[in-house]
Order: sequence, then C-alpha cells, then structure tokens
Amino acid sequence: MKRASKKQREIRFHSGKCGRIICVNSYAEQEYAKRLEADDRVENYEENCRLDPEQFQHVNPVGIRASYLKQEWKTDFLIHHTDGTQAVREVVREDELTKATVLEQLELSRRYWEAVGVSDWRVALFQEGVVSPAP
Repeated sequence: MKRASKKQREIRFHSGKCGRIICVNSYAEQEYAKRLEADDRVENYEENCRLDPEQFQHVNPVGIRASYLKQEWKTDFLIHHTDGTQAVREVVREDELTKATVLEQLELSRRYWEAVGVSDWRVALFQEGVVSPAP
C-alpha cells in the first residue's frame, strides 16, 4: 500500500488479462503481476487500486495514525478470480517489514479491505528476486 499522491517510478507493460497497459511502481510489483498473468485462477486484476476515503469511517482506528485516515491510499493489487471471489495483495520487500510505518500501513489496508468485504488479504513478500505467496 502506498500514498496515492506520492510520485513514484512507473513501469508500464501490456496485460493480456486486463486487456490494457498497466502501470506498477516497483520491480517486485512487476514480478507479481507476471505471476497473476500466468495464473489460470485469475480472471483479471487492478493495480494501484485507490481506496475509497468514505470507507475509512468503517475502519477500526486503534493503532492507526489519525493522519493516515485523512490521506488517499492505493493498494497494490485487487485480484478478481475466475470463481467470482476477490483477493488483495500488498507487495512488500522483506527488509521493509522491520519498519513500523510499513506495518501500520499494511494493517490499515487489511482493516480497510475487511470492512468492504474482501477477506482474502495477504502480503506478497519479495525477497531476493522471488515473490510469494501465490495469487
């Protein structure tokens, strides 16, 4: 998850599943998108999906900075499976998991998606050229 207004690198490529050019912000996200493209269970996906600020009122604010609830955020991937279910994946480098701000942002993402009804939420951990788990 990242701030929607923050300037970031853009890596663009064509997605056959999405039928358009997609834009991700890191090598790790690009690698994960390639996995989504190859997975038969994935119908399509949305990258950098903006969170609806109106939904933050349904998020438990305990342990989340009040300022975070006033900002615009994007989640890395909202995945639409062929069976009609949805999943969310936040791509994080292994070394970032020691940062309190990253953990707080991940928790905000998890609570947000739980509040809007998406229960399949996971961190896709990027370590030394490998992204896990599977979509």
